Amino acid sequence: MGESGLWEEVEKKVSRVIEGVEATLREFVERENLSVADAKRILEELAPSFSLLAKKGVLEVLYTLLLLGPLSFTRILESTGLNRRTLSTRLKQLQSEGLVVKVREEGVEGSSRYALTEAGKATALLAIPLIYYISKQKRRGDLR
Repeated sequence: MGESGLWEEVEKKVSRVIEGVEATLREFVERENLSVADAKRILEELAPSFSLLAKKGVLEVLYTLLLLGPLSFTRILESTGLNRRTLSTRLKQLQSEGLVVKVREEGVEGSSRYALTEAGKATALLAIPLIYYISKQKRRGDLR
């Protein structure tokens, strides 16, 4: 499959994801008869997740680990271009949220790698349609 065929396949799958999420959300809203207070409560519960994913470097770290597998701090640093302090902070935050684990290398003192947990992998995979859609809209000029 050529590159254009790949993007056509991605486009189809992203469209199906959007349609499925929209249908599920519509069913939920109709069934629950949501009030403004309900919507506010839901958004407040989601706020910490929005905040984490919006932080500089979080998605870069998640996608680097998704694409390249478990990596050392230095390899993540090289791949993402983040500074050491930011990367260290993000890795600690991602570990505390259960999205990344630090795995010590056997037999090599002071050597460890970072890897996605199943939740981290799912988070990265689920964000792909959103990121793809936004980048597509920007390329088309629909977003600034």
